[in-house]
Amino acid sequence: MAEARSPLGGRAADLAAIEAVELAHLAQVDVRCSPDDAARLGLPREPNTVAGDDLRGMLWLGPDEWLVVGAPGTEPAIVAELEAALAGSHHSVVDVTSNRTVIELRGTDRLTRLAGGCPIDLDPAGGWCPGLCAQTLYGHAQVLLQEREDATRMFVRSSFADYVVDRLLLPVAP
Repeated sequence: MAEARSPLGGRAADLAAIEAVELAHLAQVDVRCSPDDAARLGLPREPNTVAGDDLRGMLWLGPDEWLVVGAPGTEPAIVAELEAALAGSHHSVVDVTSNRTVIELRGTDRLTRLAGGCPIDLDPAGGWCPGLCAQTLYGHAQVLLQEREDATRMFVRSSFADYVVDRLLLPVAP
């Protein structure tokens, strides 16, 4: 079996220049289910919030949709657990790991850097803080942002990954 290649495997130096890294091949499983099932599974119920921890994060994407994120290689286990927990109910569980890569921005200027290409308010004074997530655009690319204690994760489609890194490398306006 061929080894999976990272969309940004050759861009480590560019990412380092902006205090970022690629978190390649994070397990990503899309879940659609009823609000009652979501509550039973511990999925976040508040819009644009995140539950869980570094081993298993759960991001709210819509009223009946979540993204469950785990360590690389754990997607089969996540799918199996969710399928078993949701057996007998109307649901969808889909491994979407190959759809996106994750860029983790760690620099102190990361929110300013993102704000230059993102239409949502990322100012902590305006309410953007750890534990939140949002689907938005960065430049012309669809992204999912997740704010953490010391970093911002940017889930981006693999086909847009190089474009997003090129845009992130642009000088930050003062």
